[in-house]
Parts: sequence; structure tokens; C-alpha cells
Amino acid sequence: MNKIPLLDLHEKTAKELGEFAGWRTVITFSTLREEHEAVRKKAGIFDISHMTRTKISGPGATKFLQKVLTIDVEKLKPGRMKYSLILNMDGGIIDDVTVYKVTYDSYLMVSNALTRSHVLEWLKNNVDEEVLVEDITENSAFFAVQGPKSSSYVSSLVGDVSGFKWFEGGFRTVDDCRLLVTRSGYTGGDGYELMTLCGEQQLYEKVWSFFMEKGVKPCGLACRDVCRIEAGFPLYGQDFDERNDPFEAGLFWAVKMDKQFFIGKEALERKQAKGPVKKLSLVEMMEPGVPRPGYKVYVGDVEAGVVTSGCLSPLIGRGFGLAYLPPSLQVDGYEVYVDVRGSRRRAVVRTKPLISLSRP
Repeated sequence: MNKIPLLDLHEKTAKELGEFAGWRTVITFSTLREEHEAVRKKAGIFDISHMTRTKISGPGATKFLQKVLTIDVEKLKPGRMKYSLILNMDGGIIDDVTVYKVTYDSYLMVSNALTRSHVLEWLKNNVDEEVLVEDITENSAFFAVQGPKSSSYVSSLVGDVSGFKWFEGGFRTVDDCRLLVTRSGYTGGDGYELMTLCGEQQLYEKVWSFFMEKGVKPCGLACRDVCRIEAGFPLYGQDFDERNDPFEAGLFWAVKMDKQFFIGKEALERKQAKGPVKKLSLVEMMEPGVPRPGYKVYVGDVEAGVVTSGCLSPLIGRGFGLAYLPPSLQVDGYEVYVDVRGSRRRAVVRTKPLISLSRP
């Protein structure tokens, strides 16, 4: 099992550690409620070093990414980042990623831990000449400072970053080590992600300790999961995978069909003509119960879908989750029932997440 770089340090303060996508990491540092409150009201920091970080560079880098990603990479400017998908030839989602453009021929891509070997193999099997694909996961660390006060905390370490727009970033230096700082995150609120690029354990510890000393709450993956569900963000391997296409997963907004070509485009054109038979939807419980993965969803006595993710949301004090349902049910307030351990509990379909903050 892989270990995140600061695991030994975290073991001294974490309440619960566990395994996620082949990595030994932190589930909770204190309590889920305390961590959630910090992220929503002040700021919390997550160690997300389990996520895969890949450098893609060379004269053919832009052309290569234009082929393997669903976004229009040619329109991406240096200092900006985009969310994108990697598709297989059948239009199935190999992974969802973020891509930051360093220069005209250099990019940094973040993908999921679960797909690390598959994504790297896919990229290398489709690589063009004059393109270098480097896995830098083992030589870097990755932190996310999230919350309404995150800007002031991050600025106190690396200089003023309050002017960054959403999905914009730049390089900063701490002890002669370069950090890529982007205004981004997975909680639904404001925040920043910091990627160290020097491979020095002491620097990782210094950055983490800096935020601890400032009073930023350390948060584990349990909190991160609740926050992303409240924001309606799907998780690869949990809510969608290679068996799903962007239409089903509700991610077609990250696909630029006006591009001349990308892998999977022809398959998507065929699927688009037919339309999806199911779509990832938001479900809010109206009666006691938490929607858990695998729970069935009913309309009357007819089985209509299945839950993929769910939690007890501290924001509303009720269960909230994601489920695959027929597109015809995508109506706010549409009444459904979730089978919670043999008892069907009333719920409603939601067309908006619980949290959707305005971003810079």
C-alpha cells in the first residue's frame, strides 16, 4: 500500500486512518462535524497527496492533450486550469482531471488515485512524438486549503493570492522550493490547492505545520467526501467510471464537441443522438435515513434507480446523495422513495446542490 508523504506526521494527530484507492491516509483528524464546520465557516486543510500528478511537456504537448482530453486545450492560457475528461474509444470515462497550463508546451495534470496506472498507461499508449509524460506523484505533495477564509491563510504563506480567479494560479517560492498555487477545490466553496514540486519532506512538513500554527483545521477524507456530496460533485469509481459516458454522469458540460477531434468523440455523437436512459441526480431525504451506495430508489412501487453516494449533511441535518435516475425525473421536488434497509423513506429530487458559492 502506498503512503502519503506526511503519514508519519499525521499518525501523531489523526483520529482515524485508513485505505483509499491503494493509499494509506487520514479519514478523520478530529470529528466530522468539527472539520465540516471549519471548512464551511472558516478554513480547513486536506492532505490530498494520494491524487496522481503528471507533468506533460514537449513541443507536441498541446496537440497531444487536444487529442486525449475533451476540452479545447488550444484555448487554455498559461496560468489557467480547466476541468476535463479522458474518454475511451466508446465514450466511456477513463477519468476526470484538471489540467494547468504552465507554458505553451508544458502542463500539470491532476487525476484520481484510483486510476493512476490506467491513466498513465493510456496516455503513454497514445502519446505523440516530442511529448514527455512524467508521473511526479512520488516527488511532490498536494494540499487543499478550503473555506471562506482560505485566501488570507494561503496569502500569509506565499504572498497575496486573493486576486486569483477561479481555476487560475501561479508559482510561488517557499524555502527555494516551487509551489503551484491554484484557486480551486472539491468542496463547493472557495479555496486553494498547493502542489509542492521539489520533493523535499522537510518542505512538506513546513507547509503543513505553517497552517496548523495559524489555526487552520486539519481535515480528513470523510469530511472531503461530505463536502463534495453537498456540492453535487461526483467521485470517480463511486458515482461513475468507464462504463458511464458524460451524458449519464452529468459531465457533458466538460466536453467541447466543436473540437475537430478527440478520442471518444464519434462514440459521443452516436450516444447524443439517442439520449441517456439514466442520469446522475441529486436526492434529498425528507424522512429520517441516509442514502447509501446501492440503495434502490422508487417512484411509487416501481424501481427507478440506485444511489451511488450519500451522507448525512450537517448543512441541512438530513440525508443527501447522488443517484442514477431516468432523465424524466430531473424535476426539482419530484417525490421518490429510497429503500433504507428495507424501509422506503420519502425523498425528493433536487436540481441544485446544497452549496454553490459565488466564486471569484
